[in-house]
Amino acid sequence: MTGAFLRDGDDAAVIDVGSNSVRLVAYRIDGRSMTPTLNEKVMAGLGRDIGRTGALSEDGVDIALRALRRFATLIEALKIDQVFPVATAAVREASDGQAFSDMVEAETGIKLRILSGEDEARLSALGVSAGAPDAKGIVGDLGGASLELIEIGPKGVGRGETFPLGPLTLMRGEEIDYVRVSKRVAEVLGGTKLLGKRGGDFYAVGGAWRALGRIDMSLKNHPLGVLHHHEMSRAQVLKVAEVVRGQSKRSLEKLEESAAKRAETLPYAAVVLEHVMLAGQFDRVVLSAFGLREGVLIERMSEAALAGHPLIAAAEALAGRWTRTRGFGRALEEWIAPILDGQDNVFPKKREEVLRGAAARLADVGAPLHPDQRVEVMFDLILRAPLAAISHEERAFLAAAIHHRYTKAPPRHAEAYTRLLSDERQTAAAALGATLRLGADLSGRSEALLASFEAAAVDGRLVLRVKKKAAHLVTETAMRRLEAVAQWLGLTAETKIT
Repeated sequence: MTGAFLRDGDDAAVIDVGSNSVRLVAYRIDGRSMTPTLNEKVMAGLGRDIGRTGALSEDGVDIALRALRRFATLIEALKIDQVFPVATAAVREASDGQAFSDMVEAETGIKLRILSGEDEARLSALGVSAGAPDAKGIVGDLGGASLELIEIGPKGVGRGETFPLGPLTLMRGEEIDYVRVSKRVAEVLGGTKLLGKRGGDFYAVGGAWRALGRIDMSLKNHPLGVLHHHEMSRAQVLKVAEVVRGQSKRSLEKLEESAAKRAETLPYAAVVLEHVMLAGQFDRVVLSAFGLREGVLIERMSEAALAGHPLIAAAEALAGRWTRTRGFGRALEEWIAPILDGQDNVFPKKREEVLRGAAARLADVGAPLHPDQRVEVMFDLILRAPLAAISHEERAFLAAAIHHRYTKAPPRHAEAYTRLLSDERQTAAAALGATLRLGADLSGRSEALLASFEAAAVDGRLVLRVKKKAAHLVTETAMRRLEAVAQWLGLTAETKIT
């Protein structure tokens, strides 16, 4: 591990030794975008006995060491130089935690950074901000052994608190006693200075809480199975907690796939979330797929990299796997602005500008596919792509725009399209897609040729100005594209050679 900033194009890896799991995630770094390229997890249960013995689980230590030996070998084989190994509550709190860390270094060469509770909370909040730059409220990261709470807002990360409320800490090797556990959680949270019926948003991080989110999706048949930025009202949280409370371990294993993997710990996670929601009187929970590991990487990024918007960076990273340059997407964003700026916004103005910028960068992502394949797969591809800083409604809008980049027809059999987008947003997405198609097809997706054309909405007309030397590029197909855009926008198409 080096002290230098991460650079564009770097491969980086985070090793996260937690109380319940040991995980390796490798990332490709593109600006401030972090795209996972390898993700391996072993449920070691290091902290399973800590509440009873004060020490790490012997079986857990053996499982963790074997996993870390494998991780070290993978990192060497993949030639990843930027490696950030961290350990959290179990190793921090256990009487033999330092001895375990020394053993890991001796046997694998991996030197663990044992995080304090304060550092763990701060890095989790940094990770949340990487996936939700406008986040304002409280971040809660529930690990196997502890709960970290920390303020987050426009000025960054604020105060933090750590509580021994992880499922492994609350468990006693017996069937859950909800009265005992609820009383214990209430007592511990009674010492918080951060909650205090503050309302607003609570950002939930951690595998157990993500499993609760999947149960919520299942209960209400949510049309998009993406956990990042899935939202639950306080009433929905309390309903999920009630459902979990009414299930036996065997029933939980049948309820939902992710619940099956955490059947023992899920009831404890539900009780903790229930008490957090009541103590804070939060209006909603926002699930974050970004957390500690992403925070570790954000900490290593330069100010220049962090200056970019995470959704734009993620769109560029995704498109960059297929397109020749990032330049065309950036040029296309500027080119479409005069066409669309006079239209009514269907999202807040600044958000719509970001969504248009992301769409412009993704406008060529279907280039390697057969034309028939593009129409079939583009909506689902963008809907479920590894994008940051985007809500479920915005995902559906962006996916619809890129779908309409290739066809006039709406997505087929797409429940997320019909349930997440109003008629107005469906129309706006179609107009944006048609506009992207016009710019891409006129220029052959060449940044230099795109500069030969200007288009703008003027007094009820969509005027395309073409430089005389490029007049031969305006084909019948291009004219159809112009007419399609004008039709979606309620304008009359006009072409001028200049």
